[in-house]
Amino acid sequence: MCGNERVTFDRRKFLRGLAATAAGVTAVGATGGLASSAFADTTGSRGHGRHIPNGKIGLQLYSVRDAFMAQPEAVLRALSRAGYRKVEFAGLPGGTDPAHAPAIRAMLDKYHLVAISSHHNYSEFTDENRLKQLIEMAKILGQKYIVCPGGVPNTADGFAQAGPAFNRAGEKIRAAGMKLGYHNHTGEFQGHGPDGRTFYQILLDSSDPHLLHMELDMGWSSAAGLSAQDNLNLMAANKGRMLLAHVKDLHPDGSLADLGTGIVDYKTILSGATRLGMREFIIENDDQSNPLTDSRAANMHDYLATLKL
Repeated sequence: MCGNERVTFDRRKFLRGLAATAAGVTAVGATGGLASSAFADTTGSRGHGRHIPNGKIGLQLYSVRDAFMAQPEAVLRALSRAGYRKVEFAGLPGGTDPAHAPAIRAMLDKYHLVAISSHHNYSEFTDENRLKQLIEMAKILGQKYIVCPGGVPNTADGFAQAGPAFNRAGEKIRAAGMKLGYHNHTGEFQGHGPDGRTFYQILLDSSDPHLLHMELDMGWSSAAGLSAQDNLNLMAANKGRMLLAHVKDLHPDGSLADLGTGIVDYKTILSGATRLGMREFIIENDDQSNPLTDSRAANMHDYLATLKL
């Protein structure tokens, strides 16, 4: 999570979703009426020993934001040694002016790291001059994606109006050889319009799938009440549009956990993600009250890299 986005944990729905997954039942309707059979052809193939390739695993630097802003090279060196090959930015030391990007790009190259994307507030995508700066910076860093993680007015109208705005920004980003993405929190699945659609579905419907792709934060979607099967159905219904995943874990009370130590059913959720078009899997733990250590970052990487799907 980047920025000041409000996250609401629905413990009752979350635990109900876990129970539904365990029983093989889909909690239909969490995303506006996805069919329970949408992923039936793939779920039966789990457990064949497949893994997420190491080259598809990254870390959202918001997980180590204080350390990265203070000592960027030390953090990137440590992540490389921990096995990471990719990172996602949530700001740069000195600010997100393109002038700061070449030094960071040199560090990435030095430690054999690739920048997947960067996170920026919604207002930056609606400001033409700022958008030009974001594109310039992303080119320098070698990104394929630029992502919005928040700032859309949290109403049905807000998300309906955001769709065309993202389309306009997406056209410019596509012309520069990259893709625009949107990263969810819990509110997009908990808020509903007058017609019953979730805010998330409203955004999907009001935007062009070729201009706005989705970065599905599977931890926040689970916290909002989606079961593992709901997450699979959501990916299946939007195959080819959901290209990036945020992989974060939760304790039963909804507090953030290191990946692999919580209760989100990633074995099920990730079972068919690559076949449904998911290209990058970005580990994140937003909790800075317990700053991430090198060993914990390595443990989360190793968990995802060795998880049998």
